[in-house]
Amino acid sequence: MKKMIVLIFMQVAFELAIAEEIATVNPERHSGGFAKLTNNKIFPPSADPIPLPNKTLTEGDKNIANLANQIIDSNATTSILLIEKGEIVFEKYKLPAGIYSPLFSQSMSKSLTAYTIGNLLCEGKIKSLDDRADFYAPELKGTVFGEAKIKDLLTMSSGAKDAITSGQTYLGEWQDIVFKGITTEEILKKYGQRDVTFFGSPLAGGAEFRYKAVDTYALEHVADHAGGFFATFENTVWKESRPQSSGYWLHDSSKHAQSASGTSFIARDWGRLAMYSLNELKRGSTCMQNFMREATSEQLPNSSKRVGKAFKGYGYQTWIANFGGKNSYWWVGYGGQRVGIDPQSEKIIVLTSYREDYMGTVYKLFSSWQDNR
Repeated sequence: MKKMIVLIFMQVAFELAIAEEIATVNPERHSGGFAKLTNNKIFPPSADPIPLPNKTLTEGDKNIANLANQIIDSNATTSILLIEKGEIVFEKYKLPAGIYSPLFSQSMSKSLTAYTIGNLLCEGKIKSLDDRADFYAPELKGTVFGEAKIKDLLTMSSGAKDAITSGQTYLGEWQDIVFKGITTEEILKKYGQRDVTFFGSPLAGGAEFRYKAVDTYALEHVADHAGGFFATFENTVWKESRPQSSGYWLHDSSKHAQSASGTSFIARDWGRLAMYSLNELKRGSTCMQNFMREATSEQLPNSSKRVGKAFKGYGYQTWIANFGGKNSYWWVGYGGQRVGIDPQSEKIIVLTSYREDYMGTVYKLFSSWQDNR
């Protein structure tokens, strides 16, 4: 009994130590290095990119731009781009990043995975978000991910065990997929057991939000069987965002997308992707508007605050915020990768970084900008 208590104490202490570490990444790899890897699916630029003209700035805009300039000059920021209704309010880069650098997403990819699922739903290739995942992806049979509803995977509530750090089920998971030939299917099968509650009963799907990459891997497997993940992303989200540069998405050795953390796009194309999400939310088909309303609003509360402390809840692979009483939704990546979107004012912030120790300042900037009408 004493040995068990000691082991539990050591595990808790280990997890707390991980949680307290400041998330730091390699700036060169995140500013184009990952796009050079051979295990990338490459998406071509549009022949007709969406123009992003500079906005004629008001005094309020100039104040926001000054605050943004202070952030990039004083922190580990590599890029900041502010867009309002399709016009650039502020844009600045810091080496090793530049205007044409494909900036690595970390977990911002998760949100794009969800919107790809939305397109498959609205094309009729996925019949219902209440369908079990293994109805589409037979390789998930016998796992908690296969038993989960697609909606439960979207809200990271499959019922699988919680991640130990930054969405990873085990330390080194991301590196194993990208560099060591381990497939997402192998990870899903190895960690496919249902967790139990504190009282020992099985954790039901949809009951509790737990931030973990395995749910996102399972979504990609569903999409691959329902119409092709990469093909659907390219023909919908990517093409309709009308990007100006090539895009990159890492995949595993079996050509399944690293759906939880694998994309590299230039900052302006991250902005265009955010504009795509707004367009689908406000002006898309009835089906996509309904899907995006759910995707960008709280489906489950972020009760534990073990991760994403600044965010009150979670939508479909998308973080939900309410800074200063104004709603926004966010794509969030380890090390300070952020895209924040105010659906009412259509204000967008794109920020990349190599150290995540100043995000409170970023959220204050965005909140102040939301107030600047």
